[in-house]
Parts: sequence; C-alpha cells; structure tokens
Amino acid sequence: MHDSVRNGFNAFSEPLESREHMMYLDVKSLVSTGVGNLLDADDPENFGSNPVPLPDTFTLDWSDRNTGAPADRAAVEDEYRKIKFSGTANAPTSQKRAIAQLLVSDASIDGLITTKLDSFETSLRGRPPFTGFDDWPAPGQLGLLSMAWAMGPIFRFPNFEAAAADGDWQTMARECRMTEAGNSGVVPRNVRNALLFTLAGWVASQGGDSTDLVYDPTVPLDANLRSGTLPVPLNLLIGVQTALETLGFDPHGLDGIAGPGTRGALTAFQTANGLTPTPGVSGIDDVPEETVAALAAQLDARGVARFP
Repeated sequence: MHDSVRNGFNAFSEPLESREHMMYLDVKSLVSTGVGNLLDADDPENFGSNPVPLPDTFTLDWSDRNTGAPADRAAVEDEYRKIKFSGTANAPTSQKRAIAQLLVSDASIDGLITTKLDSFETSLRGRPPFTGFDDWPAPGQLGLLSMAWAMGPIFRFPNFEAAAADGDWQTMARECRMTEAGNSGVVPRNVRNALLFTLAGWVASQGGDSTDLVYDPTVPLDANLRSGTLPVPLNLLIGVQTALETLGFDPHGLDGIAGPGTRGALTAFQTANGLTPTPGVSGIDDVPEETVAALAAQLDARGVARFP
C-alpha cells in the first residue's frame, strides 16, 4: 500500500470505530478491542456462542485496570467469556467500560492494527478483482481497506468486484455500500468509502501522483469537502450537499445523509431555478439528473472544480 494510506489509516478509522483499551461486545455481539479489532471468531451457525478468543488476543499486553498487574492467559480467557456473554452489544460505551477489568496499551493496539492491516492487504491483493491494488490511487486503496476492516477481506460484493476489475471507480463508489439496517454506525463509513472511490477516479483522470491520499484523514469529513482541494463529487449526496452550500442553499451540514436540512436546501434550489421540487429524497438516486446538471452548471460558472 502507498505510504500515505498506511500513515493515514489510524486517523481515518478511529473516528469511525473509536479507540478502546478494553474488551467490549460490538453491535454484532462479537468481542472486540482497540480500533474495531475482533478478538472473536464466532461460528455463524451458533452466533453469539463462541467461548474461545482468537489467538491475537493473547499477543496483547493485558493488565488489571486497578493494580496494573499483567494478566495471565487464564485471566484473559475469563475476561473474554465475561464480555462475550454480558449481553452488552447495544449498551452505551460507559456500561461496556464499567464491566471491563483488563486493559491493553496503545502500543499493543497499534501493533495489532498494523499486523491486521498488512494481513488484509495480502488477502485483498490475492483476490482476482484486486490484483491491481498496488497501482490503485491512494484513495481507492484506503477505501478498499476500510471495507475490509469492517467486513473482513473476503467480503463478497459482486457488482463492486466487477467494477474493481474494470477500474470503474464511479460504479465502485455506488456499489461499496455496506448494509446499514440494524447497524447505523456503518453509515459514516459508507459515506467516506464512496467519497474515497470517487476521489480515486478523479486522481486517475488527472494522471498525476496516484500515491497522494488527497483526502486528509486528520480533519473532519466536512472540512475536507470545504477545503477547496477536492472537487465537488456530484455523483454522491454529500457532493450535492456541498454544491448547495457553495451556491448559498444551506443544507445544515455536509454528512452525506438526506435529512430535513438537505431536503429543504434542495427544494429551495430547485424552486429558485424552475426545477421540479423533490422534497422526499433519501439518497443520490432520488435527485433528478436535471437538478444535478443545474448544480454542475452553476459550479462551473463560479469556477468551482467538480467531478465527474
């Protein structure tokens, strides 16, 4: 992977997963730690019942939260089972922290992240749709690794994989969406992944330095869109939001989510430009082509870069 991707991965992932120093039960009832690092190889046929932690669990420097004493293997196994069967998958983080007795250091978490990231890269590069991974623009590499981080590197998205094999970045941006039903926490990752694949297409079209991440993971998503260094991605809802804000129609945030502010700004723009209002949009597919074309024309008139 490009150095910019390796160096930016933690900054990109932590706002999406948070960094936790204890074992906790995630929304899928899997034991995790660190920045969304699974410690649990649950059996899909007996979901929620796996009493045995992954070997990675025992490579970490677990210690007692009160005394700081190193935890032995038996203590780690006991902690894992306590968390596994705690029923706290949907509990607030404060409750998950309250029941955890063992903690792990930042250095140990960082080592685990690096090991898993390298392992995921190796797995992805071995899959036919992604054999060109080494030559992908940096935003595309980060987007793919982000998907693997959330689902594992053997995920199956046929339309996405076919687009990846063809180097069709816009289709990849559309088809990378992970299921959000029952897991609203994946929404921000979906928004960012789609943006990353779009930016990969933009970088590829420019013919410049493909190793530059372009997207700055150390600043918030909306700051990236307002930075002036990225084109407005009109194939995405967050790009429509950005265009509306740029043109003076405030969507009340750039988050890629079709809330009341976005709907109000969109219908105000449509009404002001003699277009058919669409007050019920829930995603980019609900935004009429004529509206996108009008946004594009007005951005062009102002000299604001857009893509596509």
